[in-house]
Amino acid sequence: MNAIDPAVALSPDGTSFSASPAPTLAATYSARLEWRSEHASHIDRLQVGASALRADGRWLAAGEEARQSGELALDAAPWCRPTGQPRIVLDGGGLRLPAELQPGRHYPAHLFGRTVAGSRDLHPVRLLDIDPRGLLLLDPNHPLSGRPARLVLTPSSDEAAAGTRLATLFDGPGMQAPPAKAAACYFPPGALARRDEASDIAFYSRPRLVQHLDARCLAAVAELHDRLLRPGSRVLDLMASHDSHLPGRLGLDLCGLGLNDAELAANPQLSERVAQDLNACPLLPWPDASFDAVICTASIEYLTHPAEVLAEARRVLKPGGLLALSFSDRWFPTKAIAVWSRLHEFERLGLVLHLLREAGFAGLHTETRRGLPRPADDKYLAQRAFSDPLFAAWGYAPA
Repeated sequence: MNAIDPAVALSPDGTSFSASPAPTLAATYSARLEWRSEHASHIDRLQVGASALRADGRWLAAGEEARQSGELALDAAPWCRPTGQPRIVLDGGGLRLPAELQPGRHYPAHLFGRTVAGSRDLHPVRLLDIDPRGLLLLDPNHPLSGRPARLVLTPSSDEAAAGTRLATLFDGPGMQAPPAKAAACYFPPGALARRDEASDIAFYSRPRLVQHLDARCLAAVAELHDRLLRPGSRVLDLMASHDSHLPGRLGLDLCGLGLNDAELAANPQLSERVAQDLNACPLLPWPDASFDAVICTASIEYLTHPAEVLAEARRVLKPGGLLALSFSDRWFPTKAIAVWSRLHEFERLGLVLHLLREAGFAGLHTETRRGLPRPADDKYLAQRAFSDPLFAAWGYAPA
């Protein structure tokens, strides 16, 4: 194999360009995709080191310009591949397909055989329909194909996880766009069942005064709440524990509803504490229009009646009040609803958006953040070098 000339690289269309002399880059960048789906706006962020820009000459030039000007936006279309491909009708007979194959979902392309992709091709393909004869209708294009999207590069002071590729930014975004039949896609029979249907009160009877996400992810949650919440607001922390992940400077009147009295008692920010199992009774014990905002962190996946709980959240919110839901990719597997583990992490955002929309919330938005390094003192550092990703969705009660 011939050595690759470090001064010459290839762009996605195969053309060469000179990468010498190398531009001066910032140490790290925040790369983000900005786009819209039918009912929401979306921002997907990835933290990358300067070396990640060297895979494409346009990224490299944009990184230098962003370093000088503070930010630069590019049309993201060239990196949302594949695109422009016709829909595929495929006979599913003879393929080893998942038992819970569900129209509307995305699946790795290789599952559908060599007619669709190579044996290791992981790019997401949306299954549009299955007809009575077992024929599959597939959309092989990138989830963002055909949607205007901007790639924005901003020099950053935050660290980036080692080895993160900028191409990773395009893995996942778009999957949160709603399928044609969202309710059937996200909630087929058994979707809300759990491996452990025993009492939640019993499961959470022992207080867990620990953090379930790493420190950088929790800092990102706090920063999100800092942006969204108005100082002095009356806020309900739904499914609360010993830490509400809120900056103290906001001066909030904070109420917490959780499962464990000891965990709630250990939360110094709470002015009111209610112990209640929402899976046993999804009704909230407050009158209409009691709160300016409701937050729920790393817990939406445990609700067996999510539609009812979000309807209650809307009821107790004042007109224009905020409901903000955030989660990561870690949870108690025996207590999460079955559909949660079946969905791609970006599809989980689609599920949450569907719930928000069905509950009547408006001004819907999602944000994701990936690519931060795991703290050096984190006990799971040997298992994963990157920080827990953050996924968030929010909306507002009608004014």
